[in-house]
Amino acid sequence: GDLHPGNVLVKTVQVPVTPSLWQSLFSLAPSSDSSTTESEQSDETTTKHSIVFLDAGIAISLSPNDQKNLIDLFRAVIFNDGNRAGRLMVERAKHERCSQVEGCVDAFSEGIADIVSDFHDRRKEGLTLGAVRIGVLLSRVLDLCRIHGVEIDPAMASVVISTLVLEGLGRSLSPDLDLLHFAKPFVLGRGKV
Repeated sequence: GDLHPGNVLVKTVQVPVTPSLWQSLFSLAPSSDSSTTESEQSDETTTKHSIVFLDAGIAISLSPNDQKNLIDLFRAVIFNDGNRAGRLMVERAKHERCSQVEGCVDAFSEGIADIVSDFHDRRKEGLTLGAVRIGVLLSRVLDLCRIHGVEIDPAMASVVISTLVLEGLGRSLSPDLDLLHFAKPFVLGRGKV
């Protein structure tokens, strides 16, 4: 794919305002204000924005098991349980040599816990795209995986790459976006993509 800022558009469309059922019921009553005509009421519009990705060749479909693994990992990160996140990464890796070396799983999990803790320490500044450098944190995670022999599944690697690419876009569009506030509904299963 060729995902860079030149291939990301913000589409703006004017759409008619649709009155709610409640508003429709009460608009049948004669208006005491004769200066507002019916055509003026129906000409109301609102602006809707959508993001359009051109040539976004990064496409992956996660199996239900991969989805569960990703959600469990994100849940551990969001709830500041970095040690659990590290252990999940080792346990669920398709290939790893970390568990074969004494103390390696503990060292890896402690390293992940430090990264997750650094992420949560940013709360004082706010966990916004402007304050948190996800790319730097993910780079540290990948370094730990390399050092300790924990292989990242190709499907998960695609998620990491997409996250790195979209971080910059998100920062330029909404640097004040609170990451935890935005992510919790999805990780807890109440959000829709």
